[in-house]
Amino acid sequence: MSSSNSAISISLPHNLHVSGCSVEGEIALNFRHIQEDNIQEVHVKLRGFARTSVKRDKSTHTQTIPIVRDDASLWSRGVVYPPPGTDILRLPFRLHLPPNAPPSFQSSGFNRSSAIRYAVTAVGVRPGLLHANRRISLPLVVVPADGAGVVAREKLAAIAASGGAYEWNAAYKEEKIRRGLWGEYSTVQVHLFLPSIPVYPLYTPIPFIIKIKSISAPLTRAKADALPPDKPAFPPVPSAYEMLEFKLYSNLFIKARGYTERWSPDIMVFARSAGSAFDIDIPERQWVPQSGAEEKEVGGPRPDTKGTWVQQATFRSTFLLDCPPTFWIDIIQCQYLLGLKVPFPGLGNSVRIDVPVTVASGINAPIIRDSPHTYGLGSPLGLPPSYWDTAGFEWEDAKN
Repeated sequence: MSSSNSAISISLPHNLHVSGCSVEGEIALNFRHIQEDNIQEVHVKLRGFARTSVKRDKSTHTQTIPIVRDDASLWSRGVVYPPPGTDILRLPFRLHLPPNAPPSFQSSGFNRSSAIRYAVTAVGVRPGLLHANRRISLPLVVVPADGAGVVAREKLAAIAASGGAYEWNAAYKEEKIRRGLWGEYSTVQVHLFLPSIPVYPLYTPIPFIIKIKSISAPLTRAKADALPPDKPAFPPVPSAYEMLEFKLYSNLFIKARGYTERWSPDIMVFARSAGSAFDIDIPERQWVPQSGAEEKEVGGPRPDTKGTWVQQATFRSTFLLDCPPTFWIDIIQCQYLLGLKVPFPGLGNSVRIDVPVTVASGINAPIIRDSPHTYGLGSPLGLPPSYWDTAGFEWEDAKN
Protein backbone atom coordinates (compact mmCIF):
# COMPACT_ATOMS: atom_id res chain seq x y z
CA MET A 1 0.00 0.00 0.00
CA SER A 2 1.60 3.28 -1.06
CA SER A 3 1.04 6.91 -2.06
CA SER A 4 3.45 9.43 -3.53
CA ASN A 5 4.17 12.79 -5.09
CA SER A 6 7.37 13.85 -6.87
CA ALA A 7 9.35 14.50 -3.66
CA ILE A 8 7.84 12.25 -0.99
CA SER A 9 6.24 8.81 -0.99
CA ILE A 10 4.72 6.64 1.75
CA SER A 11 4.54 2.86 1.78
CA LEU A 12 2.93 0.55 4.33
CA PRO A 13 3.53 -3.21 4.34
CA HIS A 14 0.14 -4.03 5.88
CA ASN A 15 -3.39 -3.53 4.61
CA LEU A 16 -5.07 -4.21 7.96
CA HIS A 17 -3.83 -2.53 11.13
CA VAL A 18 -4.81 -3.44 14.67
CA SER A 19 -5.67 -1.25 17.64
CA GLY A 20 -2.94 -1.10 20.27
CA CYS A 21 -0.30 -2.03 17.68
CA SER A 22 2.28 0.00 15.80
CA VAL A 23 1.76 1.41 12.33
CA GLU A 24 5.08 0.79 10.62
CA GLY A 25 6.09 1.99 7.20
CA GLU A 26 8.62 3.86 5.13
CA ILE A 27 8.96 7.38 3.77
CA ALA A 28 11.04 7.72 0.60
CA LEU A 29 12.52 11.14 -0.20
CA ASN A 30 13.56 12.00 -3.76
CA PHE A 31 16.40 14.42 -3.07
CA ARG A 32 16.34 15.97 -6.53
CA HIS A 33 12.75 17.11 -5.96
CA ILE A 34 13.38 17.82 -2.27
CA GLN A 35 15.97 20.41 -3.32
CA GLU A 36 13.78 21.83 -6.11
CA ASP A 37 10.88 22.30 -3.64
CA ASN A 38 13.21 23.72 -0.96
CA ILE A 39 11.87 21.26 1.63
CA GLN A 40 13.68 21.77 4.93
CA GLU A 41 12.09 19.12 7.16
CA VAL A 42 9.87 16.04 6.83
CA HIS A 43 7.43 14.93 9.52
CA VAL A 44 5.04 11.97 9.58
CA LYS A 45 1.70 12.07 11.36
CA LEU A 46 -0.91 9.45 12.25
CA ARG A 47 -4.44 10.81 12.56
CA GLY A 48 -7.79 9.18 13.22
CA PHE A 49 -11.22 10.58 13.93
CA ALA A 50 -14.92 9.73 14.01
CA ARG A 51 -17.30 12.14 12.33
CA THR A 52 -21.08 12.26 11.96
CA SER A 53 -23.33 14.60 10.04
CA VAL A 54 -27.11 14.96 10.28
CA LYS A 55 -29.18 17.35 8.18
CA ARG A 56 -32.30 18.93 9.63
CA ASP A 57 -34.31 21.34 7.54
CA LYS A 58 -31.70 23.62 5.96
CA SER A 59 -28.99 23.07 8.57
CA THR A 60 -26.29 20.40 8.66
CA HIS A 61 -25.01 19.42 12.10
CA THR A 62 -21.56 17.85 12.32
CA GLN A 63 -19.68 16.31 15.24
CA THR A 64 -16.10 15.04 15.31
CA ILE A 65 -14.26 12.98 17.93
CA PRO A 66 -10.45 12.63 17.67
CA ILE A 67 -9.16 9.06 18.07
CA VAL A 68 -5.40 9.20 17.53
CA ARG A 69 -2.77 11.91 17.08
CA ASP A 70 0.82 10.72 16.89
CA ASP A 71 3.75 12.53 15.23
CA ALA A 72 7.38 11.82 14.39
CA SER A 73 10.12 13.99 12.89
CA LEU A 74 12.03 12.00 10.26
CA TRP A 75 14.45 14.28 8.47
CA SER A 76 16.03 17.74 8.51
CA ARG A 77 18.12 19.29 5.75
CA GLY A 78 21.84 18.73 6.21
CA VAL A 79 21.53 15.81 8.63
CA VAL A 80 21.43 12.75 6.36
CA TYR A 81 21.70 12.13 2.60
CA PRO A 82 20.89 9.28 0.20
CA PRO A 83 23.45 6.52 -0.31
CA PRO A 84 25.97 7.04 -3.14
CA GLY A 85 24.58 6.38 -6.60
CA THR A 86 20.93 7.14 -5.79
CA ASP A 87 18.67 10.13 -5.23
CA ILE A 88 16.36 8.23 -2.86
CA LEU A 89 16.62 8.29 0.92
CA ARG A 90 14.42 5.75 2.69
CA LEU A 91 13.33 6.48 6.25
CA PRO A 92 11.43 3.92 8.36
CA PHE A 93 8.86 5.14 10.85
CA ARG A 94 6.74 3.72 13.63
CA LEU A 95 3.59 5.34 15.01
CA HIS A 96 1.11 3.94 17.51
CA LEU A 97 -2.62 3.24 17.57
CA PRO A 98 -4.45 3.43 20.91
CA PRO A 99 -5.74 0.12 22.32
CA ASN A 100 -9.37 1.28 22.18
CA ALA A 101 -9.36 2.49 18.56
CA PRO A 102 -12.66 1.57 16.83
CA PRO A 103 -12.65 0.03 13.34
CA SER A 104 -12.47 1.94 10.10
CA PHE A 105 -16.01 2.63 8.97
CA GLN A 106 -18.02 4.68 6.50
CA SER A 107 -21.75 4.77 5.77
CA SER A 108 -24.00 7.47 4.43
CA GLY A 109 -27.54 8.01 3.28
CA PHE A 110 -30.14 10.66 2.73
CA ASN A 111 -29.47 13.58 5.09
CA ARG A 112 -26.88 11.64 7.12
CA SER A 113 -23.31 10.42 7.02
CA SER A 114 -20.86 8.76 9.40
CA ALA A 115 -17.23 7.73 9.19
CA ILE A 116 -14.27 6.56 11.22
CA ARG A 117 -11.14 7.30 9.21
CA TYR A 118 -7.41 6.88 9.71
CA ALA A 119 -4.45 8.08 7.66
CA VAL A 120 -0.70 8.53 7.73
CA THR A 121 0.38 11.94 6.41
CA ALA A 122 3.89 12.99 5.43
CA VAL A 123 4.57 16.73 5.53
CA GLY A 124 7.45 18.40 3.74
CA VAL A 125 8.02 21.75 5.48
CA ARG A 126 8.87 24.70 3.23
CA PRO A 127 9.94 28.08 4.65
CA GLY A 128 8.07 31.31 3.96
CA LEU A 129 4.45 32.33 4.06
CA LEU A 130 4.11 32.08 0.29
CA HIS A 131 5.28 28.48 0.06
CA ALA A 132 2.74 25.87 1.06
CA ASN A 133 4.01 22.72 2.71
CA ARG A 134 3.99 19.55 0.63
CA ARG A 135 1.58 16.97 2.03
CA ILE A 136 0.70 13.46 1.06
CA SER A 137 -1.78 11.24 2.93
CA LEU A 138 -2.32 7.50 2.82
CA PRO A 139 -5.56 6.19 4.39
CA LEU A 140 -5.24 3.00 6.37
CA VAL A 141 -7.67 0.39 7.68
CA VAL A 142 -7.90 -0.37 11.39
CA VAL A 143 -9.70 -3.15 13.25
CA PRO A 144 -9.83 -3.79 17.01
CA ALA A 145 -7.46 -6.37 18.48
CA ASP A 146 -9.63 -9.39 19.20
CA GLY A 147 -8.60 -12.36 21.31
CA ALA A 148 -12.09 -13.92 21.40
CA GLY A 149 -12.31 -13.81 17.61
CA VAL A 150 -8.92 -15.50 17.27
CA VAL A 151 -10.17 -18.36 19.47
CA ALA A 152 -13.37 -18.66 17.39
CA ARG A 153 -11.41 -18.61 14.11
CA GLU A 154 -9.02 -21.30 15.31
CA LYS A 155 -11.91 -23.44 16.58
CA LEU A 156 -13.74 -23.28 13.25
CA ALA A 157 -10.54 -24.03 11.34
CA ALA A 158 -9.75 -27.05 13.54
CA ILE A 159 -13.23 -28.55 13.09
CA ALA A 160 -13.12 -27.99 9.33
CA ALA A 161 -9.68 -29.59 9.05
CA SER A 162 -10.60 -32.62 11.15
CA GLY A 163 -14.03 -33.15 9.65
CA GLY A 164 -15.55 -33.02 13.12
CA ALA A 165 -19.08 -32.03 14.06
CA TYR A 166 -20.05 -28.45 14.79
CA GLU A 167 -22.14 -27.35 17.72
CA TRP A 168 -25.12 -25.44 16.33
CA ASN A 169 -27.48 -22.72 17.44
CA ALA A 170 -30.84 -22.95 15.69
CA ALA A 171 -33.24 -20.18 14.79
CA TYR A 172 -36.75 -21.36 13.88
CA LYS A 173 -39.81 -19.80 12.29
CA GLU A 174 -43.17 -21.39 11.45
CA GLU A 175 -45.94 -19.69 9.48
CA LYS A 176 -49.43 -20.58 8.28
CA ILE A 177 -49.96 -19.53 4.66
CA ARG A 178 -52.51 -20.06 1.92
CA ARG A 179 -52.55 -19.60 -1.83
CA GLY A 180 -55.01 -16.69 -1.85
CA LEU A 181 -57.54 -14.91 0.32
CA TRP A 182 -59.57 -18.03 0.97
CA GLY A 183 -58.92 -21.71 1.46
CA GLU A 184 -57.28 -23.88 4.05
CA TYR A 185 -53.91 -22.97 5.51
CA SER A 186 -50.68 -24.83 4.86
CA THR A 187 -47.69 -24.81 7.18
CA VAL A 188 -44.13 -23.78 6.36
CA GLN A 189 -41.15 -24.20 8.70
CA VAL A 190 -37.67 -22.71 8.35
CA HIS A 191 -34.57 -23.52 10.41
CA LEU A 192 -31.31 -21.58 10.25
CA PHE A 193 -28.38 -23.35 11.92
CA LEU A 194 -25.27 -21.31 12.79
CA PRO A 195 -22.14 -22.29 14.73
CA SER A 196 -22.37 -21.98 18.49
CA ILE A 197 -19.58 -19.42 18.92
CA PRO A 198 -19.74 -16.11 20.80
CA VAL A 199 -18.38 -13.96 17.94
CA TYR A 200 -18.12 -14.29 14.17
CA PRO A 201 -14.55 -13.49 12.96
CA LEU A 202 -13.65 -11.83 9.67
CA TYR A 203 -12.16 -13.71 6.72
CA THR A 204 -13.11 -17.09 8.16
CA PRO A 205 -15.39 -19.65 6.49
CA ILE A 206 -18.47 -19.79 8.72
CA PRO A 207 -20.74 -22.80 8.07
CA PHE A 208 -24.52 -22.60 7.93
CA ILE A 209 -27.44 -24.92 7.29
CA ILE A 210 -30.86 -23.82 6.03
CA LYS A 211 -33.65 -26.38 6.37
CA ILE A 212 -37.07 -25.70 4.86
CA LYS A 213 -40.17 -27.83 5.25
CA SER A 214 -43.67 -27.35 3.87
CA ILE A 215 -46.81 -29.21 4.93
CA SER A 216 -49.77 -28.87 2.61
CA ALA A 217 -53.35 -28.31 3.69
CA PRO A 218 -55.12 -31.65 4.36
CA LEU A 219 -56.38 -33.42 1.23
CA THR A 220 -57.73 -36.84 0.36
CA ARG A 221 -55.54 -39.54 -1.03
CA ALA A 222 -57.54 -39.39 -4.24
CA LYS A 223 -56.67 -35.70 -4.72
CA ALA A 224 -53.08 -36.41 -3.77
CA ASP A 225 -52.82 -39.11 -6.43
CA ALA A 226 -54.28 -36.72 -9.01
CA LEU A 227 -51.32 -34.34 -8.64
CA PRO A 228 -48.81 -34.94 -11.47
CA PRO A 229 -45.47 -36.33 -10.23
CA ASP A 230 -43.53 -33.41 -11.73
CA LYS A 231 -45.75 -30.73 -10.16
CA PRO A 232 -44.93 -29.69 -6.58
CA ALA A 233 -47.73 -29.47 -4.07
CA PHE A 234 -48.58 -26.08 -2.57
CA PRO A 235 -46.58 -24.62 -0.98
CA PRO A 236 -43.48 -25.75 -2.91
CA VAL A 237 -40.10 -25.44 -1.22
CA PRO A 238 -37.37 -23.46 -3.02
CA SER A 239 -35.57 -25.67 -5.52
CA ALA A 240 -32.37 -23.57 -5.69
CA TYR A 241 -30.32 -21.53 -3.23
CA GLU A 242 -30.62 -18.53 -5.56
CA MET A 243 -34.32 -18.35 -4.67
CA LEU A 244 -33.41 -17.47 -1.07
CA GLU A 245 -32.09 -14.22 0.33
CA PHE A 246 -29.38 -14.66 2.96
CA LYS A 247 -27.53 -11.52 3.98
CA LEU A 248 -25.80 -9.52 6.69
CA TYR A 249 -27.30 -6.14 7.49
CA SER A 250 -26.53 -3.56 10.13
CA ASN A 251 -28.51 -1.48 12.60
CA LEU A 252 -26.79 1.90 12.63
CA PHE A 253 -27.27 4.71 15.10
CA ILE A 254 -25.52 8.06 14.84
CA LYS A 255 -25.81 11.40 16.56
CA ALA A 256 -24.43 14.84 15.81
CA ARG A 257 -24.92 17.72 18.22
CA GLY A 258 -27.96 16.04 19.75
CA TYR A 259 -29.58 15.13 16.42
CA THR A 260 -29.91 11.39 15.76
CA GLU A 261 -30.50 9.02 12.86
CA ARG A 262 -31.13 5.26 12.58
CA TRP A 263 -31.10 3.08 9.49
CA SER A 264 -30.44 -0.54 8.48
CA PRO A 265 -28.38 -0.91 5.30
CA ASP A 266 -27.50 -4.24 3.72
CA ILE A 267 -23.81 -5.03 4.18
CA MET A 268 -23.22 -8.37 2.43
CA VAL A 269 -25.45 -10.72 0.43
CA PHE A 270 -24.24 -14.31 0.59
CA ALA A 271 -24.58 -15.53 -2.96
CA ARG A 272 -23.39 -18.95 -4.03
CA SER A 273 -19.60 -18.82 -4.11
CA ALA A 274 -17.45 -20.79 -6.52
CA GLY A 275 -14.79 -21.00 -3.83
CA SER A 276 -16.91 -22.73 -1.18
CA ALA A 277 -18.46 -26.19 -1.04
CA PHE A 278 -22.21 -26.18 -1.53
CA ASP A 279 -24.54 -29.05 -0.71
CA ILE A 280 -28.24 -29.19 -1.64
CA ASP A 281 -30.64 -31.93 -0.62
CA ILE A 282 -34.22 -31.89 -1.97
CA PRO A 283 -35.83 -35.31 -1.51
CA GLU A 284 -39.02 -36.38 -3.26
CA ARG A 285 -42.23 -35.18 -1.68
CA GLN A 286 -43.91 -37.52 0.77
CA TRP A 287 -47.61 -38.05 1.42
CA VAL A 288 -48.25 -38.49 5.17
CA PRO A 289 -51.65 -39.73 6.42
CA GLN A 290 -53.17 -37.69 9.20
CA SER A 291 -52.83 -39.06 12.70
CA GLY A 292 -55.58 -41.65 13.26
CA ALA A 293 -56.33 -42.09 9.57
CA GLU A 294 -56.53 -45.70 8.47
CA GLU A 295 -55.80 -47.28 5.14
CA LYS A 296 -56.81 -50.71 3.97
CA GLU A 297 -53.95 -53.16 4.00
CA VAL A 298 -55.46 -55.03 1.08
CA GLY A 299 -56.27 -53.26 -2.15
CA GLY A 300 -54.37 -50.04 -1.37
CA PRO A 301 -55.37 -46.92 0.54
CA ARG A 302 -58.93 -45.68 0.70
CA PRO A 303 -59.53 -42.70 -1.61
CA ASP A 304 -61.10 -40.69 1.22
CA THR A 305 -58.12 -41.08 3.57
CA LYS A 306 -56.84 -37.61 4.44
CA GLY A 307 -53.25 -36.59 4.75
CA THR A 308 -50.74 -33.94 3.72
CA TRP A 309 -47.91 -33.54 1.27
CA VAL A 310 -44.58 -32.93 3.02
CA GLN A 311 -41.74 -31.35 1.02
CA GLN A 312 -38.27 -30.49 2.28
CA ALA A 313 -35.08 -28.76 1.14
CA THR A 314 -31.71 -28.40 2.86
CA PHE A 315 -28.89 -26.05 1.86
CA ARG A 316 -25.39 -26.27 3.41
CA SER A 317 -22.40 -24.02 2.77
CA THR A 318 -20.17 -21.33 4.30
CA PHE A 319 -19.91 -17.56 4.14
CA LEU A 320 -17.13 -15.03 4.73
CA LEU A 321 -17.49 -11.70 6.53
CA ASP A 322 -15.67 -8.61 5.28
CA CYS A 323 -17.04 -5.58 7.13
CA PRO A 324 -16.20 -3.35 10.11
CA PRO A 325 -16.54 -5.38 13.32
CA THR A 326 -19.38 -4.60 15.70
CA PHE A 327 -18.62 -1.42 17.64
CA TRP A 328 -20.15 1.42 19.58
CA ILE A 329 -18.71 4.79 20.45
CA ASP A 330 -20.44 7.91 21.68
CA ILE A 331 -21.59 9.17 18.26
CA ILE A 332 -21.78 5.93 16.21
CA GLN A 333 -23.14 2.48 17.02
CA CYS A 334 -22.96 -0.42 14.57
CA GLN A 335 -24.64 -3.75 15.28
CA TYR A 336 -25.33 -6.64 12.91
CA LEU A 337 -27.99 -9.21 12.10
CA LEU A 338 -28.07 -12.14 9.72
CA GLY A 339 -31.28 -12.06 7.71
CA LEU A 340 -32.79 -15.04 5.91
CA LYS A 341 -35.82 -14.66 3.65
CA VAL A 342 -37.51 -17.74 2.17
CA PRO A 343 -40.17 -17.00 -0.47
CA PHE A 344 -43.32 -19.04 -1.02
CA PRO A 345 -45.99 -18.42 -3.67
CA GLY A 346 -48.73 -15.97 -2.73
CA LEU A 347 -48.89 -12.42 -1.49
CA GLY A 348 -46.95 -11.87 1.74
CA ASN A 349 -46.04 -15.52 2.10
CA SER A 350 -42.30 -15.08 2.65
CA VAL A 351 -40.80 -16.34 5.90
CA ARG A 352 -38.05 -14.26 7.48
CA ILE A 353 -35.57 -15.06 10.25
CA ASP A 354 -33.29 -12.41 11.76
CA VAL A 355 -30.45 -13.42 14.08
CA PRO A 356 -28.33 -10.84 15.95
CA VAL A 357 -24.61 -11.60 15.64
CA THR A 358 -21.44 -10.01 16.96
CA VAL A 359 -18.84 -9.55 14.24
CA ALA A 360 -15.24 -9.54 15.50
CA SER A 361 -11.96 -9.01 13.71
CA GLY A 362 -10.41 -12.34 14.70
CA ILE A 363 -7.06 -10.58 14.28
CA ASN A 364 -4.50 -9.62 16.91
CA ALA A 365 -1.62 -8.41 14.71
CA PRO A 366 -1.38 -6.42 11.46
CA ILE A 367 -1.91 -8.45 8.29
CA ILE A 368 0.55 -8.22 5.41
CA ARG A 369 -0.88 -7.30 2.03
CA ASP A 370 -2.12 -10.25 -0.02
CA SER A 371 -2.16 -12.47 3.06
CA PRO A 372 -4.11 -15.70 2.55
CA HIS A 373 -6.17 -14.71 5.61
CA THR A 374 -8.01 -12.18 3.41
CA TYR A 375 -9.06 -14.85 0.87
CA GLY A 376 -8.49 -12.48 -2.05
CA LEU A 377 -11.36 -10.19 -1.12
CA GLY A 378 -11.54 -6.61 -2.38
CA SER A 379 -11.25 -3.40 -0.41
CA PRO A 380 -10.68 -4.29 3.27
CA LEU A 381 -13.90 -4.21 5.30
CA GLY A 382 -15.82 -3.42 2.12
CA LEU A 383 -15.01 0.28 2.56
CA PRO A 384 -16.33 2.50 -0.26
CA PRO A 385 -14.04 4.42 -2.66
CA SER A 386 -14.74 7.65 -0.79
CA TYR A 387 -12.87 6.26 2.24
CA TRP A 388 -9.64 6.36 0.23
CA ASP A 389 -10.16 9.86 -1.15
CA THR A 390 -7.91 12.39 0.56
CA ALA A 391 -8.35 15.22 -1.94
CA GLY A 392 -9.11 18.52 -0.26
CA PHE A 393 -8.94 17.14 3.26
CA GLU A 394 -6.32 18.13 5.83
CA TRP A 395 -6.06 15.18 8.20
CA GLU A 396 -4.19 17.02 10.90
CA ASP A 397 -6.93 19.65 11.04
CA ALA A 398 -9.90 17.30 11.62
CA LYS A 399 -11.72 19.34 14.23
CA ASN A 400 -15.28 19.88 15.39
